[in-house]
Amino acid sequence: MKLDLSAAWDGAMTMIRANREVVTVLAGVFFFLPNLAFSLFLPDAGLAEASAAQSDWEAMAAVIQDFYAQYWWALLLLALIQMIGAIASLAVLGDGGRPTVGDALRRGLSLLPTLLGAQIVAALAIFAPIVLASGIGAATGSAGVIGLLTLISLPVMIYIMVKFSLSSPVVAVDQIRNPLAALAHSWRMTKGNSFRLFFFFLLLIVAFVVVSTVLNLIIGLVLALLGEALQLIGLAIAGALINAIFSVVAYAVLASVHQRLAGQASVSVPVAGKED
Repeated sequence: MKLDLSAAWDGAMTMIRANREVVTVLAGVFFFLPNLAFSLFLPDAGLAEASAAQSDWEAMAAVIQDFYAQYWWALLLLALIQMIGAIASLAVLGDGGRPTVGDALRRGLSLLPTLLGAQIVAALAIFAPIVLASGIGAATGSAGVIGLLTLISLPVMIYIMVKFSLSSPVVAVDQIRNPLAALAHSWRMTKGNSFRLFFFFLLLIVAFVVVSTVLNLIIGLVLALLGEALQLIGLAIAGALINAIFSVVAYAVLASVHQRLAGQASVSVPVAGKED
């Protein structure tokens, strides 16, 4: 079936409105607070200074590599917390069985290994083309070949990303516990709608980048009047809040798209913890 993008967006907004109290709690616990803690309590390790000196790409890469090597555990913890939140949010938003908040949280914990496995396999598949292109280019010793193969591999990577984009709702809503089966199901569900989904997701990402950039700029200018310390705290709070809002919208969109492609467009919007 052809996906009606307008209906998918309207459905996502309806899901959020119908479950706004529960979604607000989940967004605060799993997206806002972890990101805020990450921003406030982990040092930037010179990332800001390195970013300012954009001409020295090698120095910036070294600083970033050192940061990841030193704080990999925090990044992993943040990713795991947000994965649990993603599963719980998708369960609340998209499951017609209308799970309670407790059910959604238990589902998040029990399905975390499945989603983690699916994400790892998807990442390997997504980056395989560019790794292959780099290997072939290195073997030939030609920079032109490397550039050409990398350019060719980018559309393949994007296509794979779109095909696997529904793996999260497949795990959270359909409760498929085999990571490979979840990825295969996502691949089948997106058949015939890959290009439409790509432009839909691209539009959402562009809108998020533009809105977040403008808001951060305005907030930064206003808070600059209060001093550097308050500016940093304010920007951290604003960034975490924007991230939480975008996460909720993104998962609602995924839940709505999944519902429609699964042939459930006529199903009433689930409300967490409520019975028919």
